[in-house]
Amino acid sequence: MAEINFHPDDREMSTLELAKNLGIAVFVISVFEVMFYAMYLEGEVVLPLLCGAPLGLILVALLWQCVMHSFGYGRMVMNGNEIVLRTPRSGKSSPSILDPLARVILAPMARMYMRDMDKDGDGRLSFEEVLDEMGGLSKAEYAEIRKLFDRYDEDGDGYISLKEMEEFIKHSEDNWAEEEGSGNWWSSDGN
Repeated sequence: MAEINFHPDDREMSTLELAKNLGIAVFVISVFEVMFYAMYLEGEVVLPLLCGAPLGLILVALLWQCVMHSFGYGRMVMNGNEIVLRTPRSGKSSPSILDPLARVILAPMARMYMRDMDKDGDGRLSFEEVLDEMGGLSKAEYAEIRKLFDRYDEDGDGYISLKEMEEFIKHSEDNWAEEEGSGNWWSSDGN
């Protein structure tokens, strides 16, 4: 099986710890499920049964994640106050049926940004124009903006063109596991 993508803030849970934490949630949801089903049986009114359906789906999802953890297809981790199932696909994007729509929206959005930020009207953004748009920055923010600028200045001419701006917008919502090369799955800011 492929390696599981863990976030730096993840703390892997043992099976006993998982049973303790999710066991309480499963028990509470099961109690409500039984109550809704009993109300349905008593009055033969469909509304309690419909109210219990989402809880049943949540229960199935929780149990399925526990099964995946038990059989080694993923690992349950504690991340802050959340219990999360991490798999080899965690944090990676997959093709969406909305990708063509994004391409239709991308070009006008990039033109709008270029029109707003391009002060000298040459059709390209210099690093100084980007800084003017950002306002007062700390040293860390300056370094991060410089790094992003250099990353998306594909031809290395010191300017962001319209095509490069489209790439920047397109990749601005990338997931955490694809942020850097294959040696390091995580971005430096811990997304």
